[in-house]
Amino acid sequence: MKTLPDFAPAPSATRRDYVAQTLRSAILTGKIAPGTQLIESHFATQFGVSRGLLREAIRELIETGLLVNRPYAGTYVTDIDEQAMSDVYEVRRIMEKQAFIRLWPQRDDAFRSEMAARYEALADAARSNDLQRESAAEAHFHGLVYERCGNKLLLDVWGQLTQKIQLGFTICQLTHAPKPDFAENHRLFMTLATGDDLDAMLEELDRHLLRGLATIRHALRDLPQRA
Repeated sequence: MKTLPDFAPAPSATRRDYVAQTLRSAILTGKIAPGTQLIESHFATQFGVSRGLLREAIRELIETGLLVNRPYAGTYVTDIDEQAMSDVYEVRRIMEKQAFIRLWPQRDDAFRSEMAARYEALADAARSNDLQRESAAEAHFHGLVYERCGNKLLLDVWGQLTQKIQLGFTICQLTHAPKPDFAENHRLFMTLATGDDLDAMLEELDRHLLRGLATIRHALRDLPQRA
């Protein structure tokens, strides 16, 4: 079996949440790599919890897309390849364009202020050189348009997609892939998102997502083949 990180026993008060969050963090930092099988007995012992409680935590991560259950085989960290990421970014492109089109006439000073604040948080995360923090900040930055567009289904699907996008960031971390200027790319995005030209915003959205997808594809090609 692959070498897995050691975990401390879960605190009694919030055991399910603790287990879910600890596993999520381990997956998104690459400590548990995509494609790895989760052995229930191993993790139940590590966390000091029952298999029933562990399964509840695992079910939460399955619902968010970080884990997948394969009938008669077990539970695995979601594996990603170029086609899977292309599919994610294709859906994201359609959704984010629609969210901006819906939101465009409703943008106000509060939206612009919040977009600027989230950009500053993203730029600060980029300076930290902490890829997990960067990916979370990027999801928070882009999430604003989904939160404000008035379509709850778009927001719900965005919440699911962010987990797969963050797995792409994990691959970049594992392969030490070079990345574009994170803060500068998002500065242009913010400027257009708070400006007056919707067509220019949608064109930049296409370019922005293509750059992100290209970075992840490059990282996937450098990822060592798993047995």
